[in-house]
Amino acid sequence: MNLPAGRGPHSVTVVTRIDSSVVTVTGDLDLDHVDALNSVLLVACSDPGAPERVVVDLTRLAFCDSAGLNALLRARLLCESNGRTLILADPGPQFLRLLSITGADLLFNISAPDTGETGYGPTRAAP
Repeated sequence: MNLPAGRGPHSVTVVTRIDSSVVTVTGDLDLDHVDALNSVLLVACSDPGAPERVVVDLTRLAFCDSAGLNALLRARLLCESNGRTLILADPGPQFLRLLSITGADLLFNISAPDTGETGYGPTRAAP
């Protein structure tokens, strides 16, 4: 499959810290690339030994469609059912528009990066 011009590599990485699991998404989060995110979030949101906070770093996210949004919505429910908090960190304009159009912006904790120990500042809590 050829990548569209201007869109780089796609990856999902996770770093487990004492206070959080930080999942970083790079490139597109669409039907072709959502499986890797689903796998990582399943462990981060439900593994008994995982931290209570799951931060999805969207700084390097180029594009997200409904498949990516659905993966994040499922992760939110999985975190909630396991007593964890899911935080979306530093989403870009395209993703924020997707959240707004779908009404999902009211469901997620959203934060912007800062220079603190955990790498993420205060969150806007979901109801």
